[in-house]
Formats: sequence, C-alpha cells, structure tokens
Amino acid sequence: MPPGSSPVTTAGAAEPTLVDDQAPAARPKVIVRHDDNGVITAVTLQVEMGMETLSEKYAEMGIPHILYDGEVDIADAWVKDGQIVPKLDVEISGEVRSVKADGEDLLELTVSPAEFDATVALDGAMVHFERVTDGRLEFAVDHPGRYSIFVAPAHPYRIRRLDVEAIAP
Repeated sequence: MPPGSSPVTTAGAAEPTLVDDQAPAARPKVIVRHDDNGVITAVTLQVEMGMETLSEKYAEMGIPHILYDGEVDIADAWVKDGQIVPKLDVEISGEVRSVKADGEDLLELTVSPAEFDATVALDGAMVHFERVTDGRLEFAVDHPGRYSIFVAPAHPYRIRRLDVEAIAP
C-alpha cells in the first residue's frame, strides 16, 4: 500500500483474503522490437496469432526483437546483448540552486556524458536550445520564473530534468 494511504472498508463486505506472495505473478509476454543500437522501437502487447508465432515470423524476416516476459517502459529501457536493461543516468556535478534573475548570477554545472542537447523551458514553452559538446551547462537569466532545463544526451541515456527558480533581485 502506498505511504499515506489507508485501507478501504465496505460495510458488509467479506474479509479480505491474503494472496500468497511466494509465487511470482503471471507476467504478460511481449515482443520488444529494437534497432541495431538497442533503441526500443516498438512493444507489441497482444496479437491474435500469438507472441511465439509472431516472434518466429520476425526471426524469419530478420527483424531484431526479443520475446520478453513482463512490462517494458521504452522511455527508460533499452536492449543490450539480448536483454532489457535500464537506460543510463546522466551525472551532474555542481549545486543545482536558485539564481537571481539579473543576467549575471551564473549557475555552472558539469554534465556527463559531455555531449548533450540542452533545452530550457519557461511556463512550458521552449525559450532556448543548445547543443553542448564540452559537458559545461551554464545558466543565467534576467526574467524571473521557474525554468526547466532538459539535458538530453544520445542513446542509451535517460533525459534528465532540472528545475531552477530565477528570483527577482
């Protein structure tokens, strides 16, 4: 049960039954299609012919895929050596902090991997885009507000979001 939640009770309802947690829950078989770099391009959840049959047909056609037991989040996973694995995390060094909206208070961070796209949004609208090649993320603005900075390196990394408040001086 999630923290802060409470059990629901219904008058006259039968007592809840405990489920034996020792047996693994049945997980659906899915087909995960991917390119040669492991980028997941599609996840097939259900087909009339059956997953095993579709997997055989994909193999005959040379379509890279794996037959996988379980759920797959294509935003956070990729295929490496025939296995579904989590995407890598972006590492950021330096203090993510508020800045003065004076155009001079500079937020300086170091990002690994060093090459990434940086997109800055204010109130959900993109206000700046830059291709970074040296791992240095610098941010200064002269307009107050809550900014979101998206750090998007190449595959197989996850996109990282930083929220920075620019406070009027």
